[in-house]
Amino acid sequence: MSDTREPDPQLGEPGEHPLSILLFSWMRGKMFVRVFAVLLLLAGAVAIGLEVLWLAKPVRDATSMPGFHAIFGFGAFVLAVLSGWPLGKLLRRREDHYDRRSGEAGRDR
Repeated sequence: MSDTREPDPQLGEPGEHPLSILLFSWMRGKMFVRVFAVLLLLAGAVAIGLEVLWLAKPVRDATSMPGFHAIFGFGAFVLAVLSGWPLGKLLRRREDHYDRRSGEAGRDR
């Protein structure tokens, strides 16, 4: 007699921690992705609507403009990230730095 039972469904992947299965298994379904996308779109629509309402007010200076701090912060972040490239070129050692003989006793190969 052969065993025709279907195997028990597994919630997680092999090797996955049981606590992560317990906490996050509800996020694995297709319904979660759909609901999350709809909620994200609704939140975006509400944020845009509030921004449009805020634009109806007179602007006193640059910092009172809607989105100023977001744009300024993003620009500062881009500047900080892009300044790492020339700074890295300036401070980086050559690839063969540790392969060369140093001339110090005990450090030569």
